[in-house]
Amino acid sequence: MIWLGRIAVALVGLFSLAMGLMAFAQPAQLGEMLGLGALSPLGANSLRADLGAFFLASGLAALLALFAGKAQWMWGAAALYGLAVIGRLLGVIVEGAPEGVVQPIVIELVLVAFSVFGAKTLSRG
Repeated sequence: MIWLGRIAVALVGLFSLAMGLMAFAQPAQLGEMLGLGALSPLGANSLRADLGAFFLASGLAALLALFAGKAQWMWGAAALYGLAVIGRLLGVIVEGAPEGVVQPIVIELVLVAFSVFGAKTLSRG
């Protein structure tokens, strides 16, 4: 079971690090992929900083859980992705469901589940 937990945490980490690095390297492209626009240099800077911080914090949590024995850090990743789901659901309630909103909700729910599973499994091992 510990290996399933490690795999779950590794998947969260790989996804998060890839998205975080993309935010730092190509914020406009990541923003476009997520339905956000960098309307000015300040917008691109905000995409780089805010999205990069969000995803890299989750990636750091996964690295610490996997390689430093800090399984409890995965609760932080679960909280970040869980809050993202809450924000999306709030948006659906307030503004209606935009086209394509289901995919990111599903991805974030899977990331929450993997993070919680990893936190519980790795803390026992």
